[in-house]
Amino acid sequence: MTVVNVLGPVMLRGPDGPVRLGSVRGRRLLAALAAHLRTAVSIDLLAELIWGVDPRDLPADPAGAVHTHVARLRRLLPAEVRIITAPDGYLLAADRALVDSTAFVDRVSAASQLRDPAERAELLAAALALWRGRPYPELDHPSVHPEIARLVELRSSAIEQHAEALLAAGRAGEAAAAMEALTVAEPLRESAVALLMRALAATGRPGDALAAYTRLRTRLAEELGLDPGPQLQALEQRVLRHELPAHVAAPVAATAPAAAPPVHPPPTSWQRALPISSFVGRDADLRCTVELLDRSRIVTLCGPGGVGKTRLATHVAFEVADGYRDGALLVDLGEGGPDDVGSAVASALRLSEIGAGGLVGRVVEVLAVREQLMLLDNCEHVADEVAALVEAIVAGAPKIRILATSREPLRVDGEHVVRLTPLDLGFARELLLDRIRAADPLAEPDPDQDELVTALCERLDGLPLALELAAGRAVQLGLRGLLAALDRPLEVLRGGRRTAAARHRSLRDVVEWSYGMLDDDQRRLFDRLSVFAGPVEAAAIEVVCGESAALGDLVDRSLVVRQAGDPARFGMLETLRAFGRSRLAADPEGTRLRERHAAWAVRLADEIARARCGPGEPAAVRRFDAHLAELRRAHAWLIENGPVEDVLRLGALFGKLAFLRGRVDLVQLLEASLRRAGALQGGAAAAAHPLVAHLLGLLAATCWQRGRLAEAEQLVEQALAVAEAAQAPTAACEAYQAPANVLAFRGDLAEAADVTRRTLELAERAGDVEAQFMAFADLTLNSAYAGQDDLAGAYEDRAVALAERIGSPTALGYLAYVRGERRAERGDPEAAHYLQAAIHAAEQADCGFIAGIARHTLLTSTARSSTEPEAALAVFAPLIDHWHGFGAWTQLWIAVRALIETLARLDRHRDVAVLLGALWASPSASPVFGPDAERVRRVETAAREALGEEFEQLRARGAALGDAGAVALVRRLTREGLD
Repeated sequence: MTVVNVLGPVMLRGPDGPVRLGSVRGRRLLAALAAHLRTAVSIDLLAELIWGVDPRDLPADPAGAVHTHVARLRRLLPAEVRIITAPDGYLLAADRALVDSTAFVDRVSAASQLRDPAERAELLAAALALWRGRPYPELDHPSVHPEIARLVELRSSAIEQHAEALLAAGRAGEAAAAMEALTVAEPLRESAVALLMRALAATGRPGDALAAYTRLRTRLAEELGLDPGPQLQALEQRVLRHELPAHVAAPVAATAPAAAPPVHPPPTSWQRALPISSFVGRDADLRCTVELLDRSRIVTLCGPGGVGKTRLATHVAFEVADGYRDGALLVDLGEGGPDDVGSAVASALRLSEIGAGGLVGRVVEVLAVREQLMLLDNCEHVADEVAALVEAIVAGAPKIRILATSREPLRVDGEHVVRLTPLDLGFARELLLDRIRAADPLAEPDPDQDELVTALCERLDGLPLALELAAGRAVQLGLRGLLAALDRPLEVLRGGRRTAAARHRSLRDVVEWSYGMLDDDQRRLFDRLSVFAGPVEAAAIEVVCGESAALGDLVDRSLVVRQAGDPARFGMLETLRAFGRSRLAADPEGTRLRERHAAWAVRLADEIARARCGPGEPAAVRRFDAHLAELRRAHAWLIENGPVEDVLRLGALFGKLAFLRGRVDLVQLLEASLRRAGALQGGAAAAAHPLVAHLLGLLAATCWQRGRLAEAEQLVEQALAVAEAAQAPTAACEAYQAPANVLAFRGDLAEAADVTRRTLELAERAGDVEAQFMAFADLTLNSAYAGQDDLAGAYEDRAVALAERIGSPTALGYLAYVRGERRAERGDPEAAHYLQAAIHAAEQADCGFIAGIARHTLLTSTARSSTEPEAALAVFAPLIDHWHGFGAWTQLWIAVRALIETLARLDRHRDVAVLLGALWASPSASPVFGPDAERVRRVETAAREALGEEFEQLRARGAALGDAGAVALVRRLTREGLD
């Protein structure tokens, strides 16, 4: 079975079935990598494939954004499919058989080597079965168009080869059907028309064969002014002269008389028409259900209300009904109660008498002589009665198979359950757009339709009924208006088909139908579960919600979704959560529940913070990402209602990860925590708490990272004052790290070292091993920059011991960076080994800052030593974009200085003069010192000598650019290198 599917909307399959890919950009990334299977794709090309070729659509930091999406996608991929980091991008490593596009190509190629036409037809049919639609529909980029065209043409050729094999195997009717479909799709394809004519003639329909030729000849003349080719004209003459063999039959064994094909009467009991609107996203579920019915007597389609169980069952019944002598029988149980089950089945069977054995006995008696599929629709509210009936039918009617739809399993012997989940994002988008176009075909699309449709589908969890209802409301409200109104989904999503059952005419009706079937304990837990923002572990549910024995019942009834993992997590669809919250708002217990949720979230943050400082850091970071919605929800509630200390404990985790991962959203949460404590309104005395000092130090770190050095210094002074007022000097440990970095970037290495030693003293008093390690690492760098390599080596040894003791990828990555940076300062080629190790370690914990500074030194060192500066120019493009997206202006301007050196080596002195002007004028750029200062002086001197008076004019032009204008210029210059 293929794992990555791109012949149609991109799909990923894991061991447990389809894997939801989440955002449309994640889908595009997987499609882009699959389109270049086993070949490295550059960061820039990936960015264009994901966001589009218009530079205005690209993110500020394409390299960082691509890396983020790669990291997310890696977590979803099964073991046999891997994304490998290449020197200039990424590649998808997988066996060709695991990607449907390459599997298709290989099967077609293998089929051409087979001599037996039946075997060839079978293999080609398997190849064609991989297609679900246009290849790579998520991608619209010139680099992919040739591959799409190649696959589409190969598919048409494979259809022809398949028809040729069918014809050779004596299956002319099937060949004709295949060619009729292809000639409708490609009416001017002469080879397809020729095959169609041969197949029609072989089935004794020469008149139809000639008609097919006439249609082609007329269309060629009208559209192109051409005649059919000579081979097709000759074929027409052969048909006219009856020279083609008719009634080609498949060879049969001499001893085996040909048997007449069985004649199945139409299923007269089948009442439901197949819906005429498109059936989206259920091909895999359809095949799975059909296959199960082949080998199982009872199959139940389970899933939440509105997920499409009835519609899938209808399509399954139409697919398989002809395989049963008596067709398929529909019994709709949606409108009755427990006492109506037997009579509903009797009515569908049109029983005129009950008999001595009672109603169930009579049903079994009639079905005992039938070979039939029985579809029992909407069983959830009468599950006990249906279960008893099904067991009786299975025992007494051996050729009856049962297909049931229910929001919970029937729990009978021999039952196989197919659990339907909402549509993944690609199919959800396809369904919503299709229904919107159907509701208003002439409507002008919104300029931001792609993003709005994606947001709507994510908000509605891909639930088909919700999407159908949303399409109708989108016509009235517009996509933007609908998205804004979805804070009240149960009130907004109404107005379904007039002929639909009452419980399916609005989303509230669907949910209330399910809710009404719960007992008191199940309802209580359902309501309480809505306090969570997303899926959580069972242990969290027990802590927050109290008694959780009904959790399994809610999973069975498709009101709670169980997500596989260790441990498993349980969550609700957003529409169900909205219903639960509407009930919780009126419950006096609601406030107490929010308190318990917030307390649990604070303890969770503490656990993640501890685990982050050790070998389990990658798992801790993944746990943070998985529960970020919960932490945000708890933080927002605590800001308004909770104790300040809990707000600060959450803020501490947000602040640390904000710095390491360059997350502005986490910086905002950090700032909100400090505002709640009164620390950002000028009141140090009013916020005399050790955690406030700690958080001010964290915020100062994000400020110097973003080039706001003066603001960082102010925050540090406030942090020190708060620590003194709180009589907790060790709380200022984090704060001292910020001025040490500010001083280092300003070139005052001696004072930076003094401050760092003060940090070390406080860290040792506090027993903070991580802070001690950071202090020794920074002292190593300070000494290396000051030219004191022996002292740097001594500090490095201390840092090595502490990093190994900590064992976290962040610590090991920063250590490797420090060792690489020290060696790069003295020109040691061994530096590259350490810097690459730093990147690898940091990326394990998604630590973009450390990965960035290591990559920075690696790339700038490479550029300085390159014998081809023109080619080296290109390495700066992803580096500049990374720091710009990160908001790390200090690092960005250091990268610009290295770029200026490369431009000088190319004698591009005008560009050098402009960039020097921008560098000197920027308040975000740190002073230049040490070897960097000497390098800048040399390039300035060379530019002044080459340009004369023009140098000052160009320098002034650069100074007027401002930071944003300078970045725009740098991006253009580096992309010239890429072109």
